[in-house]
Amino acid sequence: MKTTETFEHILVPYNGCAGSQKSFKKAIGLAKVIEAKITILTCLEDRSTFGLFKSKTDKKELEKERKIVEREHLKLEKDAEKHNVLLNFKIIKSNEPAHTILEYAEKHNIDLIVMGMRHKTKYEKMHYPSTIQDVSKNFDGAILILN
Repeated sequence: MKTTETFEHILVPYNGCAGSQKSFKKAIGLAKVIEAKITILTCLEDRSTFGLFKSKTDKKELEKERKIVEREHLKLEKDAEKHNVLLNFKIIKSNEPAHTILEYAEKHNIDLIVMGMRHKTKYEKMHYPSTIQDVSKNFDGAILILN
């Protein structure tokens, strides 16, 4: 009997935007069908005041962001429980989300990355690199990109 390869571990980079919410919903549906586990990875930007040093304010802001992300993750967890899908969460401080996503995927044997596109302004396209482009150019596994 021939066996079919399937995805066992799905990574969803999640920042709360409409694209990442759509990615989460798609990953839940897919994971339920193929009995895969999902990891939600949220990258928090580690900013510093004036770009020179870290202040107490920076640390407080980062902690506020972390708490907001944790509340959002609780909502996702409830949704996953409704569908009987195993869900893990990871929050990582990072100024380079694409690099962090790729590093996490490699270390944790990710089979599939599900990402949603965020519609950027012309200015954002010119000045901010696309995380999806960076990940898709450098990931050896499967990527599902939702528009």
